[in-house]
Amino acid sequence: MSRQLILAGFHRSGTSLVAQLLHGAGLFLGYELLEANPSNPYGHFEDVEVVEFHRKLLLDNGESWQVDRTILPVVGEERWRELAKIVDRRNAEHALWGFKDPRVCMFLALWEYLLPDAKVLIVYRHFSEAVRSLHTRHAGDYFSGKGAAAQHLRFFREPDHALRMWLSHNRALLLFAEANPDSTLVVSSRALQEGFPLIRALNEKFALDLAERSISEVYDASVTDRTQAPQLIFDRTLIPEVDRVWSGLERLAEEEQRAVARDLW
Repeated sequence: MSRQLILAGFHRSGTSLVAQLLHGAGLFLGYELLEANPSNPYGHFEDVEVVEFHRKLLLDNGESWQVDRTILPVVGEERWRELAKIVDRRNAEHALWGFKDPRVCMFLALWEYLLPDAKVLIVYRHFSEAVRSLHTRHAGDYFSGKGAAAQHLRFFREPDHALRMWLSHNRALLLFAEANPDSTLVVSSRALQEGFPLIRALNEKFALDLAERSISEVYDASVTDRTQAPQLIFDRTLIPEVDRVWSGLERLAEEEQRAVARDLW
């Protein structure tokens, strides 16, 4: 019987690092993975087929990867068939498989419908760090002429856009984790950088039998910006909800860390 582990987290939140670790620990992540680029020099470790499925699903609902609001996606018959095909092939060919794509934050309930026993690893990063990283990436891409200029400029023409994106994605993750505590594990990117034993925690909670690997084997501090800086927020009405979501994720992650500490003793 096939088992699945979905890696979910907002853009620029450390999910590529985690996916690299899981790949090395034996998790099948896809038949064709997105290539590396300057902002992800070691690779995205994203399944092209899954990313394309999510892209089309967002487009069906009038959105792009820059979605910055809560959505209740409408899923047509063609998309259900596509998803079933993705799932059936991987279930037939792999005893343990998964994928990583930030877009899945909006579609976890959809995957849960076809994969009710799937486990979900949620990785989150402080909003100020994720927002700054998005701004840095898209400023660089704009000045180098890479991609659509309007896509990059939106982050600067709408000053709170990246923060709204962080909020919509992480709010969806928090809701899913609170509703499914037995099938989710929540961890912060900072805890991972500080040595949280992720593979051990996954194996203990979900019995995945992943090969033991340490985050130190893949973590490169030189490509991670950990600068502390205040987050400018122009729409002050966002602050209470941002604080609530951040605090909720921190609470769940602290519970996981306490559980790991108990197991070590």
